[in-house]
Amino acid sequence: MSGIIEASSALRKRKHLKRGINFTVMVVGQSGCGRSTFINTLCGQQVVDVSTTVLLPTDTSTEIQLQLREETVELEDDEGVKIQLNIVDTPGFGDSLDNTSSFEIISDYIRHQYDEILLEESRVRRNPRFKDGRVHCCLYLINPTGHGLKEMDVEFIKQLGPLVNIFPVISKSDSLTPDELKLNKKLIMEDIDRFNLPIYNFPFDEDEISNEDYETNMYLKSLLPFSIIGSNEVYDMGNDLAIRGRKYPWGMIDVEDANVSDFVILRNALLISHLHDLKDYTHEILYERYRTEALSGESAPFGRSAVGTPQTRDTPQMGGPSAGMNTSQIVGTPDAEAMGSSQDTYLAREEQIRLEEERLKAFEERVQQELLLKRKELLQREQELREIEERLEQEAQSKEQASQEI
Repeated sequence: MSGIIEASSALRKRKHLKRGINFTVMVVGQSGCGRSTFINTLCGQQVVDVSTTVLLPTDTSTEIQLQLREETVELEDDEGVKIQLNIVDTPGFGDSLDNTSSFEIISDYIRHQYDEILLEESRVRRNPRFKDGRVHCCLYLINPTGHGLKEMDVEFIKQLGPLVNIFPVISKSDSLTPDELKLNKKLIMEDIDRFNLPIYNFPFDEDEISNEDYETNMYLKSLLPFSIIGSNEVYDMGNDLAIRGRKYPWGMIDVEDANVSDFVILRNALLISHLHDLKDYTHEILYERYRTEALSGESAPFGRSAVGTPQTRDTPQMGGPSAGMNTSQIVGTPDAEAMGSSQDTYLAREEQIRLEEERLKAFEERVQQELLLKRKELLQREQELREIEERLEQEAQSKEQASQEI
């Protein structure tokens, strides 16, 4: 009998591996921090174009619209396990004078994915092809300033930390000396502790974890924030050896060398050792907390003040008498208070539904605005191409006439 159970378990595992693992990563960082290069390095291929937005001296715009760009890449490890890696890129983040709207757009996107799951769970007949779009990890790229966190960094982690697993990452760490990088890591972690910022610090249950996993988690904790170097170039070193590296006047470095960059360690943690831990934490902790708040009417719209104070969320509302309330008052009018409580709960849920509808409507409007903007850009490009074609045709005719006259 046990042999049959083991065979069935192995069959289910093979089917699961054949379908692949769905994993979503969001990469957030200001323009010029190496966000696109990091995505290409993580996937080992050209996924997004490396482009830089330059503001001209005549440009009086003080706000650059954040865009959410989604890419899907299928990866396969040495054991043949397929990973469908969904990457959410955030071009335009942090490039405005006031980045409040950028925070709201990212927060709305993450909450919208939770709402989709919540809606699917409430259906009588669920869609067997429903795709889980929840963000399992957010890599927040920090510019290598040699100092601690900026105010924007603190505010972003404070607001988004209760919604998604955040990894702080120092980008372009090759611009710092080893001593400067060590000091930068120390100052960033001091800021994270000072402001009590909710990052993913590899939590574990001490009673259930093995010695090997305990040492791994403690080692990964000691590396926070991760420091990375990315590259879009692959160099042939001869003897059938090719490395993804960066070339300098004094030589070349391999970005996958663990002695100079934490990139390989971060990639292994994301896609191998802690992939399922991140998915489980997202579902069992972050989503469950969001679900509880949504159904009880406690969550605030657009991820504002309530999002910034996660410590209040960990205290469940049991519905019992408060410490300062007179017990005799409760016993004296149980029916009236029960009716009042029921009515308050109903009104709270109605208000929550209304706020959710407004938030989703605002989200849809932003998507429509982005589509209109893209359509306008395409029409403008087409017009420019037509003008170029007409100019080339005129030049060709002029040359032909000149040759005939000669």
